[in-house]
Amino acid sequence: MSTTARKEELPQGLSVLGNTLLFLGLGIFALSLTGTSWLPFTMPRSWFQNPTVWKLLALCLSFGGIAILKQISSSEMKEGERKYEPQQTRDWIPEEPGQRFETLTVYTKENCPLCEEATEILEDYSAYLPQVELIDIYSDPALVEKFGTCVPVVLIDGKIRFRGRINEVLLRRLIVASPARELLKKSCGCNKQGCGCKPEPTQLKSSGCGSNCRCA
Repeated sequence: MSTTARKEELPQGLSVLGNTLLFLGLGIFALSLTGTSWLPFTMPRSWFQNPTVWKLLALCLSFGGIAILKQISSSEMKEGERKYEPQQTRDWIPEEPGQRFETLTVYTKENCPLCEEATEILEDYSAYLPQVELIDIYSDPALVEKFGTCVPVVLIDGKIRFRGRINEVLLRRLIVASPARELLKKSCGCNKQGCGCKPEPTQLKSSGCGSNCRCA
């Protein structure tokens, strides 16, 4: 059993590097088109002898800067989604509180972004689910053969419910459709969810929990 780690944050100053490479590349490319006679300094001899090399350098710098800025934008977008999704989860509350199901197992592996996403989603619904058991498929060759191409795989009470990605809409439906374990243990027959009363052992037939009921 192993846990997956969150991705490391991007180094500080990466956006400055990306912008610098982009503008430097665009500047060199612009000079190759407009000429350098107006510059207050003289370009290196290679500028005139190998103009193609400088144009290729300009393209490489530009694409490198774009790639870095794109990575930063993607990382910021994912971070924003992670901050927004828990708030959405807190806004969703099933009518019947309490934990569902007996077991929750997730087959995962290292360096798996979808596995990290799955564990984060399950943590958001931990109030309604049992403790997550994370199993690294590389701990057993049989698991690699069985789940190697579709992790994460989520099993609830021994039944595969999700492969590759957790659908939160389906997860919520499963929670709503399943009775809460604690409520089943404390049911007293008074049709009041979660009242915490228990029927008397001597009662053969009960229409409620009588004067001992603590329901409002």
